[in-house]
Amino acid sequence: MGMALVIVGGVIAVTLIAVVGDVLGKSKQKKTAPDSPAVEDLARRVETLEKLAQDRESRIRQLESDIAFTNKLLEDKSK
Repeated sequence: MGMALVIVGGVIAVTLIAVVGDVLGKSKQKKTAPDSPAVEDLARRVETLEKLAQDRESRIRQLESDIAFTNKLLEDKSK
């Protein structure tokens, strides 16, 4: 009976060591894996959206300066 417990315990220990090694190996592999095409596509889309936002901000600044200039021209100077 004692010998059976030692054998079963050894099998369980070997299995646990293998599982832990596999989990650690896969987690390390995921960290070093190259970016997937979906991640690259999302990164490209984010860059495009950032450029679009910057362009719109510059247009808004230009419109604000145009409005300020127009307001100066339209001010009543007779007062």
